[in-house]
Amino acid sequence: MICLALGLGLLGFVAARRARCHHHGFADGHHYGPPWARWHGGHHGRGMLYMMFSRIDATPTQERAIMHEIGTLKAKMRDSRATLRDSRGDLAAAMRGPTLDDAALGAVLGRVDAVTTETRGTVLAALRNIHAVLDEHQREKLASMLDGGWFKRGGSPYRV
Repeated sequence: MICLALGLGLLGFVAARRARCHHHGFADGHHYGPPWARWHGGHHGRGMLYMMFSRIDATPTQERAIMHEIGTLKAKMRDSRATLRDSRGDLAAAMRGPTLDDAALGAVLGRVDAVTTETRGTVLAALRNIHAVLDEHQREKLASMLDGGWFKRGGSPYRV
């Protein structure tokens, strides 16, 4: 009976350790590689976000709201990238002829302007919503992190 209890305890410890490592983006449980790989995690930069959440003392509700806004922004960027990629063929067709086709070029540039305007609106909406979710103290911490270049240096709070 004691062996069973010890075995289950050990199994629980290993499962908790693996869950912790997977939560922070270290699928193999090791912290090998360059520092930015450890700080940013393996889940598309979520490790850096979790570090930011920790530094600004975000509540779980705030974390979910911010993650939702970032997800919306990523989806819009993905759609914008696809639209711009599709317009490359039209730009190539405008350039292909002996003279520049102004009508085709205008259509391509109009599409680029529309995508840029929509993406800008999505970025502004996301920033407004994130700003509204945070309290004054959290906004000050986030602004200090942005102003101090904490994100530029790979996310390490220990680098000067």
